[in-house]
Amino acid sequence: MESEANSSSERTKAFDLDRTISLSDGIFAFALTLLVLSISVPDIAASSPSSELWAALKERQGEIVSYLISFAVIGGFWIRHHKFCGLLKTVDGPFLVINLIYLATIAFIPYPTQLLGDFGDSAAFAFYATSISISILASAALNEHAMRSKLFTTARTDEEAKEVRMSGGLVAAGFIVSIPLVLLTNDLWLGYLCWFIGPNVRLLRRKRSSGKH
Repeated sequence: MESEANSSSERTKAFDLDRTISLSDGIFAFALTLLVLSISVPDIAASSPSSELWAALKERQGEIVSYLISFAVIGGFWIRHHKFCGLLKTVDGPFLVINLIYLATIAFIPYPTQLLGDFGDSAAFAFYATSISISILASAALNEHAMRSKLFTTARTDEEAKEVRMSGGLVAAGFIVSIPLVLLTNDLWLGYLCWFIGPNVRLLRRKRSSGKH
């Protein structure tokens, strides 16, 4: 009887985890698909010369840039979430709630993407960076709950936990710092530079230190 109960419990845990991963992957796929709708089709006649079409497409370069950025951002979130879920042995009620909140922030990303592509100003940039920062914080909360509730197959060491926190913190810092920087300078490319530097700070520091030896 006890073995049957244990077996049933294991099946339930596996079922809950599989359903959670399936829903998560579906939301990520949906958000990635919606991104393309942020690129508007040129409103010109089909008989227009090629030069007019090229000019119209050039006017939409902001929309294309924001699409590519968001595709990379959501793709990065999915890769981290995929690896994260691969380490889980089970999920619990609070985990499901936090994961839904996190997925809500992911599904929301196509909206600030369209704002950034359409307007391309400091306000749209700040709104976008804020949205991504919230997603990062939700992801961090999910990871913290999984560690504290011992949902991982193998418990993380203090060093591993520190590494994960540091990695997420640097990414969040890049987006958060970019907000006042762009609002003050009105230069979006400075903000984009922050987004690139944040996740790569440690890599850049390692290359710099290795170059000194």
